Amino acid sequence: MDLALAYPSWLLALCALGAAALAWWTYGRTTPLVSGWRRGGLAALRFAALFLVLLLLFGPVWRAFSTAGDDPLLAVLVDESESLTLGAGPPGERARTALAALPADRALRFYGFAAEAAPVDRDSLAFDGPRTDIAAALGRIEQDFAGRNLRGVLLVSDGRVTQGRSPAALADRFPVPIFTAVTGDSASSRDVRLTRVVTNEVAYAGSPLPFRIGVRQAGYEGQTAPVTIASGGQVVARGRVDLPAGGAEATAELAVTPGGAGLRRYTVTVGPLAGEATTRNNSETVSVRVLDESRRVLLVGSGPSPDFTALRQILETDRQLDVTVRTQRSAGQFYEGPLPSSLATFDLLVLVGYPGRAADPQTTARLAEAAADGLATLFVLGRQTDIGRLGDAFGDVLPVEPARVRATFVEAGVGPTPGGETHPVLDEAGVDPAQLSSLPPLQVSETRWVLQPGARTLLAERRGGRTFSDPVVAIRQSGAVRSAAILGTGIWRWRTLPPDLDALSPVLSGLTSGMVRWTTAARDRRPVRIRADRSLFDSRERVTLSGEVYTEALQPVEDAEVALTIRGAGRTRTLPMRPVGNGRYVADAGALPPGSYAVEGTASRGGEALGTDRALFGVGEVGVEFREPGADVRLMRLLAERSGGETVPLDSLGAWLERLRQSGGLAARPVERVEETPLLSLPWLLALCVGLLTVEWVARKRLGMV
Repeated sequence: MDLALAYPSWLLALCALGAAALAWWTYGRTTPLVSGWRRGGLAALRFAALFLVLLLLFGPVWRAFSTAGDDPLLAVLVDESESLTLGAGPPGERARTALAALPADRALRFYGFAAEAAPVDRDSLAFDGPRTDIAAALGRIEQDFAGRNLRGVLLVSDGRVTQGRSPAALADRFPVPIFTAVTGDSASSRDVRLTRVVTNEVAYAGSPLPFRIGVRQAGYEGQTAPVTIASGGQVVARGRVDLPAGGAEATAELAVTPGGAGLRRYTVTVGPLAGEATTRNNSETVSVRVLDESRRVLLVGSGPSPDFTALRQILETDRQLDVTVRTQRSAGQFYEGPLPSSLATFDLLVLVGYPGRAADPQTTARLAEAAADGLATLFVLGRQTDIGRLGDAFGDVLPVEPARVRATFVEAGVGPTPGGETHPVLDEAGVDPAQLSSLPPLQVSETRWVLQPGARTLLAERRGGRTFSDPVVAIRQSGAVRSAAILGTGIWRWRTLPPDLDALSPVLSGLTSGMVRWTTAARDRRPVRIRADRSLFDSRERVTLSGEVYTEALQPVEDAEVALTIRGAGRTRTLPMRPVGNGRYVADAGALPPGSYAVEGTASRGGEALGTDRALFGVGEVGVEFREPGADVRLMRLLAERSGGETVPLDSLGAWLERLRQSGGLAARPVERVEETPLLSLPWLLALCVGLLTVEWVARKRLGMV
């Protein structure tokens, strides 16, 4: 037992000396004077009361110590995943028999696990879990037995991890030894299985979508297996793969061509071959978002010109571009008719010499507003360009801004900048960037151009064999918006080259194509993004979905109301999403019947709609537990070695438990318990303090003291 103080004891002793001195000094000058034992008694009463108050102010705690034994515990962690139903035995029944042979020992605590772990009765093991997460199960044991006398963990499993992180890293720092008992055959049964399916998450309609498919085999060396890709119940691609010896992975490369925009689900299947142990690891389903690759281009020219004609021909010969042309005729009028009523349907705005002197303010304002709202823009300088109006209307979106306007033009060649040489836009030119300096010179404005934030120069002015910093071709990315500019006129000459420059003839077409593709590159500008956490859920799993909500400036929205509508398996259901911070939202739809599902998410804030998004997922027999039949003996041994345990034969668990107890592995742990009592909570101490002061007061009165 001892007394603990909140402050150092020497400070209390110093305060006590001060209290004693004060008490003695107080009774040194009294009326009437007291001396001898009377003075000493009164000073002692005053000192005792002061010391007791000081002591309580120091937060004293009375601690009583005792020692007791803490009973030992051994957690028995049993794998209940469905992989233990595959193979001779089957392994699950062998595990059930081995656990039943364990004696009724009060130290044992049984837990079953698949994707999660929970206490279980050893007589009620189900072996039907769709996934195996050993690391999560060990984490649950560590959490449940924190502070208790846990002496070890007996892990009964085939060691096949199908979810979560590798448990090997966890074993290095696990607080107690892990004893592993392997159930299942270490030698794989005859089987062909998919090991991976790699494809793009985003594809374009009409363009081939490649699939890279990995296949492994056991027992089928030298044979070939069919590989198919199906969508909507129809096979859309076929192939065959040779199965090499030694268990090496074979690769099949197939491709499909999506027919239209939207979400598509593709099921990849290998085999089956005769005699396989299971066919539930022969298929995998992936989801792909298919975009429409055709781009709508609005080409606006300040009037007929050789540059305008050259660019129009290049754009209209590209089959992936839908080009709408407007050529300025007079103020507010175009040869081809008025501007389209909606500019939001276009993917790219190309301005050739526009705005010119004939451009009216209303049309210019409409085009500038569309560009400011995110419409990708490509500007080509012309002699008719009103540079001042260009800066006023489009200065916020173009890569450059005129700082000092000049109406005169001079001749200059072009040369790539260090940053431009490696940019994908110049890659499209189809020639070595160093050769671009051989192109015919352009007429460039003497206006001083200033690069905007986020802009870079790809081609700069070149004179006298030197490349300067003045931009000729520049690009810019600001947030999700991209723009490009060609600040020279006479580019038509790059299409009519002399024979000695014939190698450079594709430059203008390639450069134009590169800028079109770069400025209109698919970027995720969706304000609302909904996705299923998996493309295919097992019918026994809970379906979880995630979402993100952003403003038009792509800033996260944390206070939106997001509602989901899930359609599939002959029914429709709605549920809200729960915010988790930083614009992210989650929802749990629970277990759903097998089938294909479409989910639509709608977000709003304060009654104002923010946007919608759609996703696809499926529910069925996933079969990840059957991807690799057989036990992973190496992992089970590694867990035991790294944690200080050992591998135990499954059929001798009872004898092993007895040896463990005899060796002291299940010994009780002495536990020192501390019982603390704050003295300030004791009412009798306060009463004692009041009593001392009362006795002092009565004594003073009897002695006639003032």
